[in-house]
Amino acid sequence: MASILRAVSGSSSSSVNTSSPANDIGKRLTKWALVIGVPTAVCVAAYLVYRQQQGQAKKSAIRRSSLSTPSTTLTATTTTSSTTKAGGDAVLTSKTRTKDRLILAIELKNEGNIKYREKKFNEAIEAYTQAINTCPVESTEELSQFYQNRAAAWESLKIYDKVIEDCSRAIELNPKYIKCIQRRARAAETVNNFELALEDYSTLCFLDSYQPSYIMAADKVLTNLARQYVEKLPTSTAELSNDSVRTSLNEFEDDPVLSSIFINEVRTTQPDSPLARAYQAYDECRFTDIPSLCTQELELSILSPYKLHALLLRGSFYLLMGNYIEALADFDSVINDLNATEMMKLIGKLKRANTKIHQRDLEGAMYEYDQCVKTHPNACAPYVHRGMIKTLLENYFEAHNDFIEALNISPTNLRAKYQKLINDAKIGKKERKSERIEQALASFEEYYDTCKQDIYYALALISCYLDNDRKDKALEYLYKFNKEIPDNPTLIALKANCLMSTSASNNNESEKLFTRALELDPSNETVLTMFAIFKCNRNQFEEAANLYERTIRCSRGEEKLIQYAALLYAIRAQGRAIKRLDLNFPGGFPQANSPLTSWMGRMV
Repeated sequence: MASILRAVSGSSSSSVNTSSPANDIGKRLTKWALVIGVPTAVCVAAYLVYRQQQGQAKKSAIRRSSLSTPSTTLTATTTTSSTTKAGGDAVLTSKTRTKDRLILAIELKNEGNIKYREKKFNEAIEAYTQAINTCPVESTEELSQFYQNRAAAWESLKIYDKVIEDCSRAIELNPKYIKCIQRRARAAETVNNFELALEDYSTLCFLDSYQPSYIMAADKVLTNLARQYVEKLPTSTAELSNDSVRTSLNEFEDDPVLSSIFINEVRTTQPDSPLARAYQAYDECRFTDIPSLCTQELELSILSPYKLHALLLRGSFYLLMGNYIEALADFDSVINDLNATEMMKLIGKLKRANTKIHQRDLEGAMYEYDQCVKTHPNACAPYVHRGMIKTLLENYFEAHNDFIEALNISPTNLRAKYQKLINDAKIGKKERKSERIEQALASFEEYYDTCKQDIYYALALISCYLDNDRKDKALEYLYKFNKEIPDNPTLIALKANCLMSTSASNNNESEKLFTRALELDPSNETVLTMFAIFKCNRNQFEEAANLYERTIRCSRGEEKLIQYAALLYAIRAQGRAIKRLDLNFPGGFPQANSPLTSWMGRMV
């Protein structure tokens, strides 16, 4: 780790680097957010802390300047006059003795430095120990240096518990001692004390302008912490989010297992069958019961006439529960069955591609979509799904062609129209053509009267406005959609998020909206994570961490769990670092028209 950390000067540093312009800090913070997944709001607040502490750090550096480079020569003692009082003589004598002890301690430290350079580390430790014992307790700057030097000698001997111990003493005396914080972070990481290492790397990011080396080190530590955390997690028993399940299943149009005609047929012809009970569980939002009920249907002594439907339904919920291997096996069984209809095979292939996206195998997902287009050239859905992935990958012009092809096949398909308009706005943004963005947004609005109760349309329109820094219009439509779809937790949380970002004066209303959203859907990951960001903005780091713990208990799939665990540890580490440095966020979330508003909008 030492090789990648930036070299720091030999003297202790307790001031932050004030030479970097705000834009540069913004880029560094952006990188921090991208690398370790820290929410945007945390990064914005971190920048505000950085800016606030610059003036304080300058004053602190001036106050300590007399001790930064202690004199090593003896200054002559002035003889007191006959009129000096006895008390004055005693004070002067005490100061002189203190100064003499400090000079002697510095000499001992210098002897230790010589031994250190000669690689006589044990002798260096002995000299530094004498310096520590000799140094006056009020000479905190020098004393912290002596502890730091002894820690360096312990580090050379690879006695890391002593390194941490001496660095901790030095940091207690000088909380902004960058060189010492670096050393303790390395030692803590070496002995797998990842939480202390992360806290120190977070502190370094605050103090030293988010150097790339600190970000890389923090990322490595976060990954280790998150994986350890996830490995110890018990299997989640939390129910799936009602809103998330229905929104996810809504992505697949014409899904035969969710056809109301088919569901009524099962309930009429096989009312006591496991599959009928699975649909009952679906109506009652007992989603985690559905896979086992489908398995019972498949294990009937008499072959079920609905075998393929049971496989496709079970695979769909395996996917939602993060059981990706089992989901792929079920989709493969449907796709390869000679008795499967073309629509069942098509939906099976689309869901197989979607599973690969959840596994972060985008190349595999793209291959699946390409094959789906080849085998079903007259189907609209494969083009829409492939176009959505291309939009996410920022291949906007290829995505445009897919959406055009989808609309040629099915001119009235609203899903294809929505996605094309989102993509058109992104092309306009990339080409800096505001008229193309406005045209896309205006076309989007034309569908409002006919689609205002369609949650997919609502989310698509709101996301398009937010993506183009139009929080005013997003908020306007959120008020409308909240009336048309009053109990949708995701829309309520989005409204809270927009209010929060508009003005800090909206914080109380935002908190009530987040609370309401979670009352409606306690397992909603989107709501929980947005609420956590809100708590970060209010300096409530522990409450934010608790929300991420709730998110983890509700989440499925190793990749998502690792991501949430990393956020959990990152927030707690930054909260501890801020408390350690005695910092406060000035005013919480940035106000409208502040210098950070446009930069923050680009990150959202």
